[in-house]
Amino acid sequence: MVRLRNVPLPEPFLLGVGVGAVLHRLRPWQLPGSRPIQRLAGTILLGCGTMLNLRAVQAAGSVVVEDPDRLLTTGPYALTRNPMYLGWALLHLGCALLAGSGWLLAAELPAALVVHRAVLSEERRLEARFGAEFERYRAMVGRYLPLGGPEYP
Repeated sequence: MVRLRNVPLPEPFLLGVGVGAVLHRLRPWQLPGSRPIQRLAGTILLGCGTMLNLRAVQAAGSVVVEDPDRLLTTGPYALTRNPMYLGWALLHLGCALLAGSGWLLAAELPAALVVHRAVLSEERRLEARFGAEFERYRAMVGRYLPLGGPEYP
């Protein structure tokens, strides 16, 4: 069973897109380069972010992501410990490229930094709850990118 409440709406990314869109409307800041290429890249990133989030929700199944009773280690969670946050970052970047907006692109970094702090806090809770099992998972799966190997805070 898929739980719709397992779809996090990370406020920092939503706020970043909103603020970037308002700033772009008030004082346009167009990204340099080819608009057709930006639109293509933005569309691809939107598709990838959407697909990653859908697959992560599917993999989570009935597990409540905010308070899991087990570690999620299958599907996209086998490649990245935070597929939904990565998916939202891709959606944000895709919006920036699709709109050709420097403001939307600039808003991604502060949003990502706020989300990263939340991720570090979540990891501390998972470590406290799952101990050695989480340590093994952390050693094998990258925090955001599917690079594997140990990751240092």
